[in-house]
Amino acid sequence: MRRARVRPDGPKIHGVNLGNWLVLERWMGSDDHPSPFAKAAAADEHDLRHELARDELEARLDAHRDAYVTEDTFAWLAECGCNLVRLPVPFHVFGDQRHEGCIDYVDRAMDWGTSWGMPVLLDLHTVPGGQNGFDNGGISGLCTWHLKSSQVGRTLEVLEALASRYAGHPALWGIEPMNEPASPLIYAQNRERYGSEHPERMEASTPIPHAVLAQFYRLVVERLRPIVGPDVALVLHDQFQLEAWNRFMPAERYPNVWIDTHQYIGTFARGVHVSSLRGHLLAARATGLRISLAQRHHPVLVGEWSLTNNLRKLDQLTPDERGRAYRSFADAQMAAFDRGGGSCYWSLRNASFASWSLETALSRGWLSLR
Repeated sequence: MRRARVRPDGPKIHGVNLGNWLVLERWMGSDDHPSPFAKAAAADEHDLRHELARDELEARLDAHRDAYVTEDTFAWLAECGCNLVRLPVPFHVFGDQRHEGCIDYVDRAMDWGTSWGMPVLLDLHTVPGGQNGFDNGGISGLCTWHLKSSQVGRTLEVLEALASRYAGHPALWGIEPMNEPASPLIYAQNRERYGSEHPERMEASTPIPHAVLAQFYRLVVERLRPIVGPDVALVLHDQFQLEAWNRFMPAERYPNVWIDTHQYIGTFARGVHVSSLRGHLLAARATGLRISLAQRHHPVLVGEWSLTNNLRKLDQLTPDERGRAYRSFADAQMAAFDRGGGSCYWSLRNASFASWSLETALSRGWLSLR
């Protein structure tokens, strides 16, 4: 397989996240696959690890990972027109005394990507100490990664190990060093969400300053670029602050450094004026303008998006009417995201929430990746 082109003017990315495979998220259940959270009280992966005996946890994780994504998944995605997989992995991907690793599954994904012409973006979705306080960071309410140099150092070591392992692999499209690091705004949302549930974690946590994150990103590029070479994209999350990175690492000096922005337009849409379909479509167009302006400075990837929405009375529509509404919203978002380098849907599968499931959206004709 030839590595996908990464120029901003190349083919647009229409990809998918393999969420809840190697980094667990309880809310993303599946009717067809065993859940590691079955009959457990834990809300996140950290608490699950402390609730279950290690042998039991490892058995559940193996059963989940063996069933949730297989080579057939990659074959189906290729048939549907998917041209990139964003693969969330944990910081303990290689395993340690307290965590079981999953590098063998990453190996499988990379080889399946090669077999089916599916480039892979490796996304370090969790880091030691937590980077955002969301359950998708592995531990709810905690954001202390940046407060200990040892944690930052270990993160860099994991990234270097991943880069060294897959440098030259035909499926490696890019590496993303951290998912959704918490800005002050995101941290405030976490305090509201988890403050009463995990006050001790929130007390120890702070948002990640822009300057601290920028310095970490500089170190990532400095250390990884010599390992992976110029053709592998290095993808930096924007902290939900897209414009803040316009002058960072200018493209003429740092080629093939991308900015990842997560655009959940339907989640962000609030108020009567944006609770109509027209309001959602206008919000998508406005987002497209922001992306096109940012694209002048760096190639931009919308690394996560979905069809979740704030539409009024959606459940009162007929299935055909609901399908047309979803399709209009999907087309508007993809057109907006294609003003940058393209997008990756979140996520592959979600049995509890149809609008978060690419499998459901494709099967019902709500969107097309072609």
